[in-house]
Amino acid sequence: MPRPTIADVAKAANVSVSTVDRVLSGRHSVREATAERVQRAAEAVGFHLAGTIRHRLGQDRPARTLGFLLQQRQNEFYETLGQVLQEATDASTTIRGQAVVRFRDYQEEEVAAECLLQLGRECNAVAVVAADHPKVTQAIDTLHEEGVPVFALISELTAANSAGYVGLDNWQVGGTAAWFLSNMCRTPGKIGICVGSLCFQRASEMRFRSYFRERAPEFQLLDSTVTLDDERYAYECTRDLLRQTPDLVGIYVAGGSITGVIRALRELPSAASRNLVVIGRELIPDTMRGLIEGLINVVLSHPKKLLAETLVEAMAQSTISNQGGSYVHPPIPFDIYAPENLWAFRLSDLRGMYEPGWPWRPNIARSRKLSGV
Repeated sequence: MPRPTIADVAKAANVSVSTVDRVLSGRHSVREATAERVQRAAEAVGFHLAGTIRHRLGQDRPARTLGFLLQQRQNEFYETLGQVLQEATDASTTIRGQAVVRFRDYQEEEVAAECLLQLGRECNAVAVVAADHPKVTQAIDTLHEEGVPVFALISELTAANSAGYVGLDNWQVGGTAAWFLSNMCRTPGKIGICVGSLCFQRASEMRFRSYFRERAPEFQLLDSTVTLDDERYAYECTRDLLRQTPDLVGIYVAGGSITGVIRALRELPSAASRNLVVIGRELIPDTMRGLIEGLINVVLSHPKKLLAETLVEAMAQSTISNQGGSYVHPPIPFDIYAPENLWAFRLSDLRGMYEPGWPWRPNIARSRKLSGV
């Protein structure tokens, strides 16, 4: 008996031979329902490449649910990151993934621990943005015992049973911010530091301070301003800092509602006349405007798509591998934006940035983008 051919599959599926060929090659898109009909027909007639079709459709990939516990939904960075994580999970070629993205609106790490436990019992693997805390460590240990790997995202965790860390080298980020400020400030003076919490940006702030102690002692670093990621409080703190510190020459916004900081810089005319050097974090619409208006000099940012793809692949592998141990991956290289290379990123990174009332030049040629100094 002759072996079934593409023509036999096409006849059984009631489609053209070219459609079956497209499903086999994967070179051209075919409607999912049509592709599934071709796959069923190939199985029914005993076509020798039925397994290839099944692989193309991803039906031989294990189904996994990945959970992501992020910070406040109202934070533009985390809102966008949640969407990118969803897309990376949907696009995974390792698993047939379903993403569960949740946000927490409270700073207390006890809340993070409770949310982490709840999410971990619904998912095959979890990633969490949280600061080190005994309750968080306990939650990670509990989920580890239950066979659910927990990854640290954005901020490293010291929990021994953490499955790994995916994010930037925050020590390097702090040193880079210090390098820019010490070299860009025209005269020595006082440097302000804004953080969301003392725990969350600890590594970045520690390196920032140690750099100035070692290489630029002529500058005076002020006590850190903790904004609790509250836009209004960040605005008030920055406004007071600008008014009460006439010899302020720079600000490092290591985290904590940079939107409020930018608002204070914009509203106080004296801020522009001082030639302040401001280094911010994360490329979002507000920091883009700040760069365009000259309120911010440099932005150090996570490459969200690369971050999401790396994390999803690590989580996927952790759910299908029988090997123990933690996931080890080099830090994600960070992006550096200044007004001159602001338009160097992909158009896909412009999510939510089409807004009236501010400059928009979509046809500007891509310029060079620096990564990971």
